[in-house]
Amino acid sequence: MKITEEKVWMKYYSDEAKNTPIPKCTAYNYVKELNQNRLDFPALHYYGRDISFRELFSRVDETANAFAALGVKAGDIVSFLSVQIPETIAAVYALNKLGAAANTIDPRMDTASIERMIKNSGSSILVTIDIAFPKVRKIMESIDQDLIIVQSAADSLPFLKKVAMKLMTRTDVAYGDKVVKWRAFMKCGENVVAKEAPYVGDATVAITYTGGTTGIPKGVVLTNDSMNAVAINFIHCDVVREEQDRFLGIIPIFSAYGMVCGMHMPLCMRITLVPIPKFVPATIGKLVKTYRPNHVISTPVFIELLMQSKEVKGMDLSFLRTLASGGDTMNEGLETKLNEFRKEHNMKYPLAQGYGMSELSAAASFCVNRVYKPGSVGIPSLTTTVSIFDPDTGEEKSYFEEGEVCITGPSMMKCYFNAPEETAHVMREHTDGRIWIHSGDVGYMDKDGFLYIKGRIKRMITRFDGHKVFPVNLESLVGAREDVHNCAVIGVNDRDHSQGQYPMVLVEMMPGVDSKATCKEIFEYCDVNVEERGKPVAVVHLDEIPLTGMGKNDYRLLEKHFKQFDYKAWTPDL
Repeated sequence: MKITEEKVWMKYYSDEAKNTPIPKCTAYNYVKELNQNRLDFPALHYYGRDISFRELFSRVDETANAFAALGVKAGDIVSFLSVQIPETIAAVYALNKLGAAANTIDPRMDTASIERMIKNSGSSILVTIDIAFPKVRKIMESIDQDLIIVQSAADSLPFLKKVAMKLMTRTDVAYGDKVVKWRAFMKCGENVVAKEAPYVGDATVAITYTGGTTGIPKGVVLTNDSMNAVAINFIHCDVVREEQDRFLGIIPIFSAYGMVCGMHMPLCMRITLVPIPKFVPATIGKLVKTYRPNHVISTPVFIELLMQSKEVKGMDLSFLRTLASGGDTMNEGLETKLNEFRKEHNMKYPLAQGYGMSELSAAASFCVNRVYKPGSVGIPSLTTTVSIFDPDTGEEKSYFEEGEVCITGPSMMKCYFNAPEETAHVMREHTDGRIWIHSGDVGYMDKDGFLYIKGRIKRMITRFDGHKVFPVNLESLVGAREDVHNCAVIGVNDRDHSQGQYPMVLVEMMPGVDSKATCKEIFEYCDVNVEERGKPVAVVHLDEIPLTGMGKNDYRLLEKHFKQFDYKAWTPDL
């Protein structure tokens, strides 16, 4: 029986949920509609200051007026080199109100990438956070923007914190005709009333960029319907929430994960968003202790840091009802550690592990509360269909059969921006006439509709004899150890054959661990417990495993560095 014909996961959804349509309105109007009776409740909690939904909507309208005064209209694109502050959140929805779009760029990127993304977007206006202005200065002539608007993360802070931040973060910005402060920009709209653009389902709301782990980052086009579909999926997924709940916003807004799941989704769910403009992973325990959020969406690496945090040691975390993991696969070893941590800290609900891609507006499946199985990334979300296909023949697989994970539904991106060939590669029409996103991930589905991810097709290690090794299996085995902080498994070139690779384990130890002895112990353990063709050829200690800007292990960097590693010269005693 074909998975797509049965859709067994729908048994977990109510009849009301099954009959919920995608709203025919803009992303901004959907937030307004869902919170029209909660105008005096806090939409944002920004470093001690509450910003109500009434004030947020007022800011959106005023920002739309200011953009309209500059001539911004439906179909236009404004570039952002900024972070998740109230001004940026209001600006994204303001542009959406006008039918325009935000081209969101990571300020941490190199200037060449920033320049390319701005020029490729065709924008004539750039909004930048002040601390990123030195990068802007270097490319001002080449990007040729009519206006550069400079924001400060301090502007919406309570008075004393604002003064302190401005004293600590003095920035050298050359203001003039083409470079203005956010406050001056907002004054442009004082005598203007922006005309609201009509709803268009596939109108672009934002362009966010993929991580670039397999090449140059691609611009993912998010739309009204794709963002609203994800919001509906979470509204109807049985998340336990109450009137005064808080959501910790640590995922950056310039990613699809942050834009949709870290901003739009919690606001649609009537939850107060606590935006953290510059998230420092080591502070996650302090943030949880300070803000006592009821919902946190994170990555496996950040969750492990939370578990190791001194700030939450011995702390009752029963207020944390949703601890979700996405953005990367959590190995079963870490999940086992987390379940013990959860019990010790009185957390009622299990890990809400999910699965998604930027190309799916970030989310496609999730475990929530009673709908949970260890090791699984959950069931497909309400409006999403997930199935498994043979990557060579295109034939749909059945339950428990491994193949490429493919997804279809309204949360799909519109396309990659200005990249038709790359779009055609990932968005393909199947024999059923539907367009499916090809994830590049290998997985299977069980008869209850739970999805399991085995690893990336591109991360799959193929030996000289054709045998395929999935790194996640080794990572689960090694990651379960108490003395291991983080681990990554990569492929290194076979030194005896003209093709093929072998798996190698890279380990970051917990503080105080004897790294030499532990590497030897792990190698010997794998030799006994791993099947012959999947055994690692080496276990190497690293002081720190490098991470991408999204908090994932940077496998691309590791593979580049260790590809030619001479495992024959390595012994467990090194």
